[in-house]
Formats: sequence, C-alpha cells, structure tokens
Amino acid sequence: MATGERWWLGIDVGGTFTDLVAINRTTGEIKELKVLTTRPHQEDGVLEAVTESGIAVADIDEIVHGHTQGINAVLSRTGAHTALLATAGHRDLLDLGRMDREFGPRLYDPTWLRPHQERPIVRRRDRYGIRERIGYDGAPILPLDEDQVREVAGSLTAKGVEAVAICFMNSYLNDEHERRAAAIVREECPEIYIQTSALYPVTKEHERTTTVAMDAYVGPTVTGYLSRLEKRLADIGFSGSLWIMTMNGGVGSIRETSNSPVFQLVSGPVGGVAGAVQLARTHGGGTGNYLTMDVGGTSTDIAAVREGSTPMTDLWTVEHGLVMTMPAVDVQSVGSGAGSLIHVDELGTLRVGPKSAQSVPGPASYGRGGTEPTITDACLHLGILQPDLFAGGSLRLRPELAEQALATVGAQLGMSATELADGAYRLACSDMAGALRSISTYRGLDLREFSLLAFGAAGPMMAIQVARELGLGSVVVPRHPGEFSAYGLISSDLRVTKAVSPMDTLTALGAQTLEAEFSRLSAEARADLLNQGVTESDVHTTREIFAMYAGQTWDNRIPVRLDHIDDDGLQEIAASVHDFYRQRFGFTAEELPIMVTTIEVTAAAARPAEAPRSTVDAEGESLIRHAPLRLAGRDFGVVPVHDRARLSTLDRVHGPAIIVEQYATTAIDEGSVARIDASGNLIVHLGE
Repeated sequence: MATGERWWLGIDVGGTFTDLVAINRTTGEIKELKVLTTRPHQEDGVLEAVTESGIAVADIDEIVHGHTQGINAVLSRTGAHTALLATAGHRDLLDLGRMDREFGPRLYDPTWLRPHQERPIVRRRDRYGIRERIGYDGAPILPLDEDQVREVAGSLTAKGVEAVAICFMNSYLNDEHERRAAAIVREECPEIYIQTSALYPVTKEHERTTTVAMDAYVGPTVTGYLSRLEKRLADIGFSGSLWIMTMNGGVGSIRETSNSPVFQLVSGPVGGVAGAVQLARTHGGGTGNYLTMDVGGTSTDIAAVREGSTPMTDLWTVEHGLVMTMPAVDVQSVGSGAGSLIHVDELGTLRVGPKSAQSVPGPASYGRGGTEPTITDACLHLGILQPDLFAGGSLRLRPELAEQALATVGAQLGMSATELADGAYRLACSDMAGALRSISTYRGLDLREFSLLAFGAAGPMMAIQVARELGLGSVVVPRHPGEFSAYGLISSDLRVTKAVSPMDTLTALGAQTLEAEFSRLSAEARADLLNQGVTESDVHTTREIFAMYAGQTWDNRIPVRLDHIDDDGLQEIAASVHDFYRQRFGFTAEELPIMVTTIEVTAAAARPAEAPRSTVDAEGESLIRHAPLRLAGRDFGVVPVHDRARLSTLDRVHGPAIIVEQYATTAIDEGSVARIDASGNLIVHLGE
C-alpha cells in the first residue's frame, strides 16, 4: 500500500551478494540490505531485495540497476551462438589480435594458445569472409556481394545461430556495406540479434571487431534479462523509471541501453567509481584524490580518481587478446575477493583466487556446504570478523568450520590454520596493492596525494594493510561501504557518448570541419537524451579528441575545452596535445603533424539532486566488547570492538581495534587513529 513517500533505489548485483540502497527523496532516510545473488536468474535476487526492503512498490520513483549478466556470460562462455561476417581475408582477426602474448609462466610455452582460440566467443566455422571492401578513405573499392550475404544468412538458422556480428574493414568511415548486409540478414533471419559497427564507429580494426562480436555474444542474454526484469517489476506494481548503469559512467533507459548491451558488461563496479567521484566532489573525505578499492566476494575492482573527475579509457580488456574499444570508466579487476579460495597450486605455492566460493556454497564458515577456505574464513579465524555481527547479524559465521577448512589446506604446506590464515590474508592484500600500483605509481601518480577509499563488504577489513604496503597516509571508509556501489548508481548522471574517426591530421581537418563534426555528434547525443525524457536545458556536453604524432601507433585522449572552434582554437588544441605529451611522456615532437584518430562527444544530464542524507547523533557507548585480533603477522591479543553507528565526530579510536557496522568491518592496526568526519565518513590516519 502506498504511503506517499518517494524513494530512489540503487541495486547492484555482484558475484556473491545483491546490494540495495534506498534513499527517501524527502527525508534523506537511507535503507540498505544484502541478499544472496541468484544464479542464473539474477532478477529473482533483485525482486527479493525490493521486497525485503519493506518499501511499498508504489512509493518507488526510480530504480538504478547494475548487473553482471553480460560479464558472467563472457567469463563462463555461455553467451549466444554467434556468427561473424567480416571482410574476406579478415575473419581470423579475433584470433590474431595484435600478435602479442602476456608475460607469465607460459611466455615461452610452444603449446600456448590465445585465450580466444582456446575459448572462442565466435567459433571459426561461424566466421564468414564476405566479398566487399571499403578503402582507407571511405570510398568503395569492391561492392558488397549481396548474394553471398543472403546465402550465408540462409544457413544461420539451421546452424542454431542466435546472434550475428557484422564488422567490415574501414566501415567506421563508410558503413554502407554493413547496413546493407544487416538488412539482408534481418530479412532472412528476423529473429536473430544483429549488431554492426554503428555501435561505436571508430578506428582500431581488431578492437572494433571484438567490440561488435562481444555485443552480439552477450546481446540476447542481456536484453533477455532486462526484458524479464522489467516485466517482473511491472507485475509487482512498479511504474517508476528503471535506469541501467553503463560502462561510460552514466545511466540510460532500458530502451536506450538495449541497443548496446556490451556497454553494460561491468556496470556494478562502475557504480562504485561514480560514488567515489561524487564523494570527492562533495566531501573530499581526506585528500580528495582516491585510489578506490572495492572488495566484493568474487573480485576486487580498482580505479584512480583525481580532482573529482571520472577516470576514462577508450580500450577495455576482458581478458588477454579480447580488447574492446568503447568509452569506459577506467576500472580494473583483480581475481581476489572475500570469497576467493585459498589453495595450493601444482607447484606447491600458496595462492588466493581467482576461483571463488561465490554465493553457493559460499565460504566454509557460512555452514552451507562449502569446505574450501576463503579470505572470509581467514579473517574470521584471525579475529577481524566477529561471527555474530557478520552481515548485521543476519548470518552467524561458524569459526570451527573455518578453522577446519584452513587446517586442511595448511597441512599441505606444513602450516597451522592460523599461519595459513595470516599468510593468505597478507598475500591477498599484497595482490591488491600490486594492482593499485599498476594504475597509480606505474602511471606517474604521486601516492602522497592520494587516500585509499575502501568499500565493498570486504574492503575495510583489508584496507589498512593495503595502504601500508602502498605507503599511503590515510584510509577513507565511506558511509554504508558494503553498498557503496549501489549508492554510486543512484548518484550517476544520464550519459550518452557519440564518436567518429576521421583519421586525418589536425591541420587537414581544419577548424571548420572539426567544429562541424563536434556539433553533429553533440546534436545526436542530445537527441538520445531527450528521447529518454531529459529537458534540453539540463544537458551539458564535453568534447574530446584522440590524437597522436604522425607515425605513432597509439593515440591519447585529449580534452577539448572549447565551445566553438576557430583558427585560434585549432592552435589551442595543438598546444594541448603538446602539453599532454610533455607531462605524460616528457617530450614533444612539434615538428610532426598531429593525427586526429577519433572525435568524441559525451552528453550528460544530471538527475534530480537527492535530499540531504539524514544523520543521527551517536548515542550510547561505542565500545561493545573486546576480542582477540591477529593482523598482518602480529598478535595483538584482546582489542576493543566499536560500533561505528555510535561513534561521534568527537571520538577517536586508537588501534589496534575493530570497528563494526551492518555490512562491513574495519580493522585498525597499532599506531593508527580513526575518526568520523562531518559527512559521516570514517577516516583512518596511519601511524608510523
């Protein structure tokens, strides 16, 4: 029954848990909860979360949703039976990639196969070389063989093909052949899902082919899921707006996002970065620059947020050799999370992950049939997790099962359960620290300017050790860290990105052509937002080019901070390219022409601001008990355990100590001091 209250919901489906954050638009009241992720039908868990929130469906104005349907299909290779139509002579592009191989133990292994050859998303027998050719300048060289396309299309249904990717050479300059081929396939196979380079028509032949093929592979899975979710929500009376998080850091309607399912592959982790950007802009929470560490049950997602700006990339790697080109938030994943299995590899070395206990059966301490130890079991055994306070007391952990699982694996290495738990904990933290270095130190960032922003249910319990390995001075644990990604979903703008690849020099393009292309892309992006119910006055656009010096291979994203480009503006753009090279690489080559590979416009519209988030003055004593703690090789004996909800801005918690809240635990080592800031963030200053 409706109560007249108005709520926003953010729902993030993870590998282990489905998180919900609900914000009352009037009062700022916040509700949060977790339910186990349901496989393979994630919509069951979403509906369960909505029901368990206790909010009347009629009172829900908006739901913003991030899911893992697409990435799960890719990682498990359970996507659609997909065919690829490529230019004759180029059907093996998915296998060849860029002819590189990753460093590691198999670098010199003559039996090594590229991941796409071992586990193809499109089998070679389902790839067809179509006779046609568009030249480097966009002019047709060889006409499309329509009879061949029709013949191929006629055989697809009999082969059980469910989706078709069409990606021809140089079609980013002229998509006439792709559009005609798609029309023929649609005539012959009206039920088949079809995607072309219109998805994101830019250069980089391998990456564009991978992107189109990946979209076709996950398209039926993702669109089917969205359709089921929309229907299930309607069945329970939901009539508000349903927004889907995309990889460019914005949200879109189901109708809009269903046109490009591949842009939703990792929408949940993007929500966490969106929350970090919002925090940096509004609160600072420390330095204002963050290394984000979102530790879930299956993996850890990391990013570097500087000056409140969303970190972006145009290349995103699913796995080695499968690189897509798309406007994406630069967030990377490490196969180490709270549910990661602790095991001994074939060389007798202790390992953590990448395999996970997931939601079923879960860690051994869940008591649901799991027998292999996980990081959750290790943290429970070390005293970091309190068995009766886990997940707000909704799930009581069983220390005896954790110890038994740890002892079994420890025996293989001659270690006790405690030694194994401590070693696995430190190894997982070291893996996370190494990954964070790869997106910070290795890119020339000064870590002294950053705080570690730790969230996800398991982020805070590992944050201090990771921060110490990185040499950081502070850790920030936001409000509701266990559902922070879901909160980020709610705070995200609507966003649409359009791009074109001219592949010409800046001088040859000239101010008039460059401005015309920016204006055209801006109009297209604005139109897409207006079709989603946005008011014209709410839309703002940003401009960027991808540029490099003539003769180079890799381009770079360069912001264009001009609303109109004239001849003077063209010189200003050239200067910004030289400045970028000087700052990033320490040199310029001003004697060389500047190649503009891609022109890109992003249109965004901020959703209505939320009501001020309610704060409740802390009441009562925060100290709730004392408990034994072992952290990073040190046995601290019995330490105080505090309830975060009862800490005030005047309180100081000196380590070693444990701070618990409904869906997270923060472990503080000796010498560190924790406090609550005016915005409710937990700030931990690391001592010497």
